[in-house]
Amino acid sequence: MKQYAVLEYVVDVLQKAIIGSKVKQIRPDESAIIDGNASITIQQHFESNGSTAAILIRDEREILYSEELLETIYKIQEGANYHAGLKAALSITNFVINGLNIEAELIFHAIRDYFYSLSGSYEFLNFAERDIQQMKFNMNFGDDVTFDLIVLNEPDSIAIEAVIEKSVAPAVKAAINADVEKVRREINKQFKKDEVLEKVMDFKVKDQ
Repeated sequence: MKQYAVLEYVVDVLQKAIIGSKVKQIRPDESAIIDGNASITIQQHFESNGSTAAILIRDEREILYSEELLETIYKIQEGANYHAGLKAALSITNFVINGLNIEAELIFHAIRDYFYSLSGSYEFLNFAERDIQQMKFNMNFGDDVTFDLIVLNEPDSIAIEAVIEKSVAPAVKAAINADVEKVRREINKQFKKDEVLEKVMDFKVKDQ
C-alpha cells in the first residue's frame, strides 16, 4: 500500500524509535504502530488544496511520552533535510496528539510533572476536555479532594485555573491555589520565555 509522504515519514521515524514495534498500514492516510498490546494510530488530514493540514495521533497508553518521543515529533522536520519538499511540508503540519497539538501536549506533561514534584498528594485522574490548545482535567489532592484544572495555552502565556468545590476547607483550597500559582509561573517561564519553545523540550522536572 502506497502511503502519503508525510505520514510515511512520521510513521517510519516513530517506529524506528520504539524498539520492537511493528507497523500496520490501514489506508493510504492511516497507519498504526503496534507496540506489544498497545498501539498508536496515526492519520494524515488534508486541506481543500491538497496540502497536509494535520497529523492526528491517538496514543491512549502515552507511549510517545514514556519513550520520550514528544521532542522528536516537535522537531521532526529537522531530520528531513535530505528532502526539501518533505521538510517544508512537515514544518507547516499541525501535529495533534490525543486532541491536543504538540505544544499543548508538552505543556500538559510538564504541568503534571510539576504538580507531582510539589507533593505526593497530587494525582492525575482523567481528561474532561481536550481541544487543541485548551484542556481540562481532574486531579486528586489527598484522599478526599478532587478538583478540575483548566489550562489555556495562549500565544504569549499559559493560563492555569483550579476549580475547587466550595465545601473544601479554606486551608486546603489555599494550599492548592498556591501550588497552582507556583506551577503557572514555572510553566510560563519554561514555555513562554524568550523564543517560544526553542529551549523547552526538557519538559520533565529536572530532579525527577
